[in-house]
Amino acid sequence: MSTAERLPAAAPARPGRPRRRALRRLPLLLLPLAGLAAWWLVVAIARPREWLLPGPGAVAETLWDERARLWFHAQATIGAAALGFALAAVVGLALAVAIARVRAVDRALYPWLVASQAIPILAVAPLVAVWLDYGPAQVMVAFVIAFFPVVVTGVDGLRGVDPAYALTLRTLGAGPRWTFLRVTLPGALPSLFSGLKMAAVFAVTGAVVAEYVGADRGLGYLSEFSTAEFQTVRSFAAIAWLAAIGVAFFGLVALAERLALPQRHRSVRPPWRRP
Repeated sequence: MSTAERLPAAAPARPGRPRRRALRRLPLLLLPLAGLAAWWLVVAIARPREWLLPGPGAVAETLWDERARLWFHAQATIGAAALGFALAAVVGLALAVAIARVRAVDRALYPWLVASQAIPILAVAPLVAVWLDYGPAQVMVAFVIAFFPVVVTGVDGLRGVDPAYALTLRTLGAGPRWTFLRVTLPGALPSLFSGLKMAAVFAVTGAVVAEYVGADRGLGYLSEFSTAEFQTVRSFAAIAWLAAIGVAFFGLVALAERLALPQRHRSVRPPWRRP
């Protein structure tokens, strides 16, 4: 018997598999669709004035009619949030490495970092706006609110790596830098990416908080200004943009995580579901 005859035949493709995959993704859309349906029903039954509660159709129309104005303000929010997140990622990772590797830094700095999070960001943002110009203040508030998750998850990830791996490599002659870059840091990446995904969303929140305190541009400023003029439909449109920006930031970090850690997201079917 030849080798080809001994090999088992490949399992035929199941025609219903793409349909089942689509059905498994359907629950992802159920919650927003249910929310839109409930929103539409409330507006259709109660018929509130548009300045009090606009309908989904009016918000969608505003998103299209005022797309240029919304994009103008969105650029300021996106820029400040992106810079704040980048600073949070760099500074947060550096602090995490210092806290995890140097015991003196851990004892002197880590408790104060935890205590600083008890201060409401709304209490700090006006002071930052007074000390700095609008643009730097917006970036700084985004950084302050975003860097703490990076530090905490980075420290937990670095400390969670089994020290036996590093000890074995040191015994075999590997240097501390090589061991950190090849063993400790890759082992901490899953935890670190969890913090980066949280920080990406928090950076958008921080940028908007700074715009509410004092700004002349940005989606937060546009929402506050529109609400003061009873242009609630425009405020809803700005909020929709903010939600989309937050999801986009989160998705970009999740994409980077998939590229850096492909084995973590590789789909492995359990034995009872294999053909």
